[in-house]
Amino acid sequence: MLVMLVMAAPTLAADEPLPPPPPLPLPLPATIDDEAGWIDVAVPLPAVEAFVPGRVRLAAIGDPQDLQEPLLLDDLAPPGQPRQEFEPPAGRKLPPGAKPGMLQQAIYTITELPKLGSNGLGLTVLEKSVTIGLPAPTVDSPLLITPGFGGTLVDAPAGVDLPSDLYEGYIQARWLRKIGKRFGVDLAVAPGWYSDFHNNSSQSLRITGHGFGAWEANDNLRVVAGLIYLDRYDVNMLPAGGLIWTPADDQRFELIFPRPRLAWRFAEHPRAAHWSYLAAEFGGNQWAMQSATGADEVVVIRDYRLIAGWERKPADLGISWRLETGFVFGRTVQYYDSNESTAHPGNTFMVRAGAWY
Repeated sequence: MLVMLVMAAPTLAADEPLPPPPPLPLPLPATIDDEAGWIDVAVPLPAVEAFVPGRVRLAAIGDPQDLQEPLLLDDLAPPGQPRQEFEPPAGRKLPPGAKPGMLQQAIYTITELPKLGSNGLGLTVLEKSVTIGLPAPTVDSPLLITPGFGGTLVDAPAGVDLPSDLYEGYIQARWLRKIGKRFGVDLAVAPGWYSDFHNNSSQSLRITGHGFGAWEANDNLRVVAGLIYLDRYDVNMLPAGGLIWTPADDQRFELIFPRPRLAWRFAEHPRAAHWSYLAAEFGGNQWAMQSATGADEVVVIRDYRLIAGWERKPADLGISWRLETGFVFGRTVQYYDSNESTAHPGNTFMVRAGAWY
């Protein structure tokens, strides 16, 4: 009987493998490769703390993100020097103040000072310039080359000997360099020709320039000091300096002589920010001219200006523009190498519009 039960039991071949045990539960998600015989299990990583960025300072009105930017903006540029905007759009990874390619800036500005009364002096000033950037020796310390040209249409009062047109052409070389984390320098030289194109003597040649240093005390305060070389008869050199204070993202106070400015952002959109500002300006210039009698002489036109303005700055590459108006006073027309007497035209107002890339 026992033999019959053993014979009746199922038999397994000697080389037949035993059946596999039931699979163990796997954490999900998991990948099973039957052919390779391995199991790839996704193991969760430990939690990462959320990153909360600090305050982001927008680049409106050239809000400096770094000392490699020009230390003085257009409204702070020395009188008689090429105008410089040259601010970086927000969110770019190039060095601050830089645009892709060599072309860095193209500016066009028109300024109108109407003649008021018989003693008034009317001036219409047209200015244009182009800035290209070159590494010197790297893009972190750029060399900016700015050729520019300007023309002034003159409506002189009776008895004041002035030509109907005055011109200026220049080429500026400007070098920016950051030294350490908090100090930067801004050096420039600009030979130019300032004339009525009738007096072509050496009196027309002027070489202007400036040298500035800036120390960033903290994220909101910068100290600027330097010297402006005007190569003018009335003011040959002019010290310049002060503070640039940004207490908030929508406020910027440029307490710098000779062109202070107080600015407030009053509107902001995804594509642009709008700022209003109050400023003061030391205006005027010097030209070589030919008098009504044919004699070569030099004339300096000088005034002081109180300005209110509205400026639009794009959030990225694009066109910026500015509208300004103001009161012009303390006007003087002074002659050198001449027997002409000094004239004092009456006060007037100013309207200026500018656009730049």
